[in-house]
Amino acid sequence: MDCRDFKELLDSYLCGELAVETNHTMLGHAERCCPCRSELAARRQLRESLRRVCSREKMSDQAMESLRARLRSDATERMGNKTGWRNWFVRFFEMRSLIPAAIVAGLLFLIGGAWGLYVLRRGDINDRRTAALSPEHIKALELSASLIDETASDHRTCAPYFINATKPAEMPNSVREYDPACVRLDKVAAEGAMGLTLRAAHVCGHGERKFAHLVYTRDGQLISLLVTVRDSRALKAGEVPPFDGLALDAQRFTYDHLALGAYQTARHIVFVVSELPENENTALAERLAKPVINHLRSAELSSIGLNRIKILREREK
Repeated sequence: MDCRDFKELLDSYLCGELAVETNHTMLGHAERCCPCRSELAARRQLRESLRRVCSREKMSDQAMESLRARLRSDATERMGNKTGWRNWFVRFFEMRSLIPAAIVAGLLFLIGGAWGLYVLRRGDINDRRTAALSPEHIKALELSASLIDETASDHRTCAPYFINATKPAEMPNSVREYDPACVRLDKVAAEGAMGLTLRAAHVCGHGERKFAHLVYTRDGQLISLLVTVRDSRALKAGEVPPFDGLALDAQRFTYDHLALGAYQTARHIVFVVSELPENENTALAERLAKPVINHLRSAELSSIGLNRIKILREREK
């Protein structure tokens, strides 16, 4: 887990919404990272301060219920599906010991604080992206020429076999032997695959490189989504850096009339490959790869948490 993952999960952690394994991962990161540990303490202190300010007198049940309904409606409209902030916001005001003046103050404080934290978070992400664009980071994240060749060649040699496939395509359970994180990859990618027809889902390879491969078509054009392991052979520097490459957004390549968009998580590289114009392929890659990236990052975090629990149990023996 890196600092960005920690900050994205922090509100859900404080609300008690995370799995036990992820809680252990959060605590482990906070133990090692002083800035994140300080942010955790500050966020806890803010929550406690707000509770103290707004917990002096009771308000009527009718007024409380009306406020709850309004907050749920506003939170849903403004925050969409981002349950961490919404749940905290609603749960905070489900306390029955609030007076109207404190509610108004709390609302203003929360709205201002939420906006401030949002701006800070966006600033932090932008700062991280700026840092990631330093020459050292870019060099560490450069993909190897062999990986680009293997990815393009796999699309070119494998995908055409399925251009007219009519049978329902579903990732086989055997993909678990290749990578458990790719189980149900076809279902995960479906969120971003609107307008595309899935023709095949399988594990294939080119040379020494293996891929979980989804083959799509759109208006007769073949489009591949390929997931492979982020290993030392995948990086030009010959070693995997201790950070992902998501700060770079899509890495764009052209290879023998093919356009490739690549995303690096901590342990995987996701490619979208087609003969579409480069800008069009990049836009498609952003939509198609996004749910896959989120799924892979979640699987990687769970794996980290399980490994940490395993280590702790071994230490207890």
